[in-house]
This record gives sequence, structure tokens and C-alpha cells, in this order.
Amino acid sequence: MKLSQFRCFLAVAEAGSVRQAARNLNLSQSSVTKSVQQLEESLQAELFLRGSHGLSPTAIGKMLISRVKSIEGELRQIRNDVETIHGGSSGEIRVSASPTVSVGILPRAVASFRKTRPNVGFHIEEGVYPDVLPAVRMGELDFAVALVPEMPTDEELQCELLLQDYLTPAVRVDHPMTCKGKLVLSDLLDLNWVIYRRSRTGRDIFERSFLSNGLTPPRRIIECTSFAATIALVENSDYVTLVPTQIFANRPRRTPITPLFMGTPMPPWDVTVISRRHHELSPLCMAFLEELRRTAEKARLSAS
Repeated sequence: MKLSQFRCFLAVAEAGSVRQAARNLNLSQSSVTKSVQQLEESLQAELFLRGSHGLSPTAIGKMLISRVKSIEGELRQIRNDVETIHGGSSGEIRVSASPTVSVGILPRAVASFRKTRPNVGFHIEEGVYPDVLPAVRMGELDFAVALVPEMPTDEELQCELLLQDYLTPAVRVDHPMTCKGKLVLSDLLDLNWVIYRRSRTGRDIFERSFLSNGLTPPRRIIECTSFAATIALVENSDYVTLVPTQIFANRPRRTPITPLFMGTPMPPWDVTVISRRHHELSPLCMAFLEELRRTAEKARLSAS
């Protein structure tokens, strides 16, 4: 078995066809087909089912996908470790971040980090808890920076509280509610709401905010899987949304939305670094984590 065979297999599994996999790998279809066939012969197992809609992995193929992704993660870390030993400042960091982290502390940390390590590559994915956990477990990601309502208890995962944040209702800057002074949640029941959610967690935290204050959650809501669309809806209408306060930290004064001044206690939502527990991160990743900690501390101090 060769690494090139594993890469061809994974490319076919992700593309669903040999033709598209060959294009993605910049190889001929015949070479991709031959690599997959050789891998099947080595394993003495069929890895794909051929159907009218393309190729789909067999049960053994599905198992192999997760194994190959783990191998790729380990190989990436080996390259990072070797580069560190040689005294270099390059390598690649693969991280997932929730949308509010992606527009908050993460870009500031990356910009600061690359001032001293300009050759370090970043692969940044947008993802939310708990959807990102499988990729962390398999090593596809070095770690995830996610907003979580409570710390995960998975024994395979290592969690570090980076920053404690709180939710706040937010509206466009010239919304009538911005002139009302200190508000309570009951003042917002009759407004139209838009909720960002990529998983059940988004809806849960919205409902919990009202239920914990003895209120029935509003029913006039739009659920949106795009954070950019959520913000655009708020910016261009009278909708109100629920966002972490940190997206307003160190932001330009002229932002499209603004938090409301609330007298009602709002639920916390922690910014957490999630990685594999029984796995040592590369020195490069550890250095970037330290930069994230410094950036989070600055954000905490600016908000206090």
C-alpha cells in the first residue's frame, strides 16, 4: 500500500467519480483508477459501489476514509515538526472557527502571528459546535475554536476555555429600539427575530435565553444557516438577532449592527479551543494557540 493510493482513494470518495477526482488531483483517469484498484487488491476488499449516480464507498471504504484522514493529519504534523526542528518558520495550521470567532479574535490572532512567521500557511474552515467534532477527532483539523453552551464531556477531546462571552440582542444602528434605554427581554417579544443556526445548538440557546427568564420564546422567527445573511437581514430591516458580545470588541465604530442595552441577565456562551486529548499538537500549533490566548485576553480586557 502506498500513500499515493490512499490519496487517490480519498479523492474519489470525496468527488464521487474517478473523472472529477482525476481533475482535482491533476492526474489522468487511468492512473487514479489503477491506484484504487491496486489498493483494493492489497486490502482484498471492494472499496466502492458502482451505481448510476456515481461511486459510493462500501462499509470498508467508509472505515478507510476516516483512517486516511487521520493519516493525512499525522503526516501534516510530521512536516510541521520537521520544519520546527530545522528552525524554519513555515508549515500549515488547520483550524475551524465559529462565524463570530471568524470575524472576531481569530483574524486578529492570525494577522499578529504572521508578522513573525509570514510563511506559515493557514487552512481555516467555518464550523459550529458540535458539527466540527468529527473532523477534530479524525485529525482533519488541528483544533477548533467554537462557541459552546457547556464544556464537552467527550473523553477523546481536550477543551480549553479561551474566553467567556455573553449573548446580546443586536439590531441595525438606527433601529427604534436603540433609543429606548435599558431594556428587558420581555420588551423584545413582539419583534421579528432572525436566528443563525447550523445545528440544533443555535435554536437551543435562543430558546434558553427566554425560558430562563420565565418567558415563552418569540414565534415570529427566521432561521438562517448563513451568518452573513443573518447580519444582512438585521442591517437592512427591523429584525433583531442574538449574537455574542465579542463581535463588537475592537470593531470600527461604524458597524452595521449594534447591541441593545439590556437589563436582563443574558446566558454565557464560552469560546473554547477543542483538540484531541491523547495527541500532542505540533510546536507550530502550540505557538499559534499562545497567540490566540493573548488575543483573547486583550479582547477580555477591552470589554471590561
